[in-house]
Amino acid sequence: MLLDFKTMSLMVVISSFLYAITIAFFALQANQYKGIRLYMWGAICAAIGFFATTLYSLFPDSIILRLGTGYFLISACYFYALGIARFLNFDFDFRWLLGVLVLFFSVTSYGVIIHRTSIINPLLVPIYGIVFYGTACYFLWQRRHARFASSLYFVLLSIILIILIFIARCYIIIVYQMVSSIENESVNISFLLAIFISGYLRNVGFIMMVSHRLYQDLRDTAEIDFLTNIYNRRATQQILTQQFNQFKRYNSVCSLILLDIDYFKAVNDNYGHERGDKVLQDVTEILKTQLRKTDTLGRWGGEEFLCVLPNTNQEKAIEVAEKLRRAIAKNKIVDIACTISLGVTMFDSNDNTVDEAIKHADDALYKAKHNGRNGVVAFT
Repeated sequence: MLLDFKTMSLMVVISSFLYAITIAFFALQANQYKGIRLYMWGAICAAIGFFATTLYSLFPDSIILRLGTGYFLISACYFYALGIARFLNFDFDFRWLLGVLVLFFSVTSYGVIIHRTSIINPLLVPIYGIVFYGTACYFLWQRRHARFASSLYFVLLSIILIILIFIARCYIIIVYQMVSSIENESVNISFLLAIFISGYLRNVGFIMMVSHRLYQDLRDTAEIDFLTNIYNRRATQQILTQQFNQFKRYNSVCSLILLDIDYFKAVNDNYGHERGDKVLQDVTEILKTQLRKTDTLGRWGGEEFLCVLPNTNQEKAIEVAEKLRRAIAKNKIVDIACTISLGVTMFDSNDNTVDEAIKHADDALYKAKHNGRNGVVAFT
């Protein structure tokens, strides 16, 4: 063998500590997320457990090392599962997981101390590992539609690989029913190598999952308006520019609706800014229900919103604008009678820039307000 058991075990110990340090760094940088510190403790317990395994190979008669190996390795599985669950925002009573851990400690202590059974520890560790990792798989599968799904699937597959390795370990112990098969160095080296590779994949996957979620949240911060939870002006402008470029290249039809809440300043002056913010939120929710999934709704200014309607001509856009106007007018927003004015335009071949198209929608909106508000005007 190119690697002996002690060398392989030492490699696993060092890598586990390095993973713990890396994940601790992530815990400091992304401290808004739950579960990262718990996962870090999993890596620390794994490192201590494999270190105890190395020492146990030197002192095979030590009951403390035999117990410590099982305690720390299963504690690692427990913290991995709990950390993943917390990171994925599962909020329920996890005391049953702790109960499973305590049960393992009790059974292991009874088997090793009272019965002095050498097979109990090598068999219970993979069995309980399967329980904890199986629980983690359930949590991951339940969040498979998350925005960081690609990295989530990577973690899921790596944990399934670990479960298969544990099943193979149990098979060797149970089927052959031989202590010699447990103590066989080539078998143990193969097992450690498999754990080393699968553990690497799991830890890298978890770091990827944290990074992916952090990226998505930072992207939302840059593109989503914090009050209304729709696109902000910057993101709306980018989408608008993309649609305008498609219009120029492929002559694809696209219309714009620029709308404004009537007398919104009076709402803030008479009811306060908190009530005004609630009006903005409620108006946004009503507008979203009236638009298609392919349409874009963005907050253009304080009380101004811009709707981008791809594959929609001006006549159809006027119908959509009327639908939006009626929906707002018939609903009392925070017990306040609220109306909107809307300006409609369509990309035209004479438009040289997207700003010209927006100016046309703005001119139409100005006319709607000049005509008495609560109306729709199309640019001509």
